[in-house]
Amino acid sequence: MQHSSLTDLALRHGSLVRDSVVPSRMSLAAWYRAHSSGRLVRLHPGVARLAGTQPTPMMRVEAAIAASMPGSIAGGLTAAWLWGSPSAVGPVVELLAPPYRHPGRLDGVEFHRPTAVPYPRSCTVSGLRTCDPLRSVLDVAAWNPTRLDAVLAELVGAGCFGIDAVHDMLGRERRQGRPGVTALAGALSRWSGDRLPALA
Repeated sequence: MQHSSLTDLALRHGSLVRDSVVPSRMSLAAWYRAHSSGRLVRLHPGVARLAGTQPTPMMRVEAAIAASMPGSIAGGLTAAWLWGSPSAVGPVVELLAPPYRHPGRLDGVEFHRPTAVPYPRSCTVSGLRTCDPLRSVLDVAAWNPTRLDAVLAELVGAGCFGIDAVHDMLGRERRQGRPGVTALAGALSRWSGDRLPALA
C-alpha cells in the first residue's frame, strides 16, 4: 500500500487505527511489516502514525481514545484542554472509561472509572469524544485540585459556561456526594461576583 493511501485512511489528527485498514486495505502481516520497516510508528496497541508525521497533543488524545475500550471519552485536564483551557495541557491523557470492564493500560494514559449513574454525557470537540466542560471542571477538582483555579478561570473566560452554572452543578453534585465538590466549592469562594480570581 502506498504512503498516500495510508494517509487517506488516517483519522482527523493523524492516527491510523489497525481495525480501519486490516483486512479491508492491507493484511495483518503487512501492518506489522510497515512497523518493522519504519513506515508506521506505534502509538498504542492497534494504533500508529505515519513515519514523518509529528505527534501533536491532539494526536495523543485521538490515539488514546482510539486504543481504549468503547465508550471511553476525554475527561479531567484533557477534556478541559479540549474545551479551551491552555494551562490544562499535559503529558498524560486523562480518560473516563465505563465502569463495567477494566480498561487495561496504555502508556501515557490515565483511566478513571466513574461508578455514578448516569455515565457522563459524551460531546465532540475537534472530532474527539469528551465530556462536557462542566463535568471536566468537576473531574479536575477531584483529580488535580491544584490546577482547578486556572482551569475554571480559563473555561469561564472562553465562554464555556458561567459561574451560576458551576454553582448549580455544585448543588446537584454535593447531594450525590461526588468527589471534587469540596475543592470546587473552595475555588468558587475565591471568586468575587463575575470577576476572575487572581491566578499565580
